[in-house]
Amino acid sequence: MYRRQVFQGDLTRNILFRLRMMIFNPLYLLLCSAWFVAISESSIGIIDCTGMRGTVHTMETWTCDESGGSKCEMRTEDCDEGHVISGTTHYLSNGVQYSSGPGWDCRMKCWGLPRSSGSQQKTNTVACYHG
Repeated sequence: MYRRQVFQGDLTRNILFRLRMMIFNPLYLLLCSAWFVAISESSIGIIDCTGMRGTVHTMETWTCDESGGSKCEMRTEDCDEGHVISGTTHYLSNGVQYSSGPGWDCRMKCWGLPRSSGSQQKTNTVACYHG
């Protein structure tokens, strides 16, 4: 009788363990996926280019921190192709750099200007656009 109770207890623990794994594994994967999406700083999308066919508009922004690092963001609305692309490049003060999507090198904007930020933009017209 005692052996049977031990066996039933082991079976109950095994079932509870499997049940917990079925519940928490998807939650763990969801949490990890949400963290990955939260740190992503790039995107690709489709835009409405009504009245702007054949133009490529690029906006570049920079943020300089107090330690000599910089964050360089770029967003390009390409109305020749009909899509938008954005990305960020980080330059740390120790020389390490990492990017997410296309970025640009804004370090010269930060030289001697800690805690500053700014933006610049340009628009190009494509002579023969795909239409």
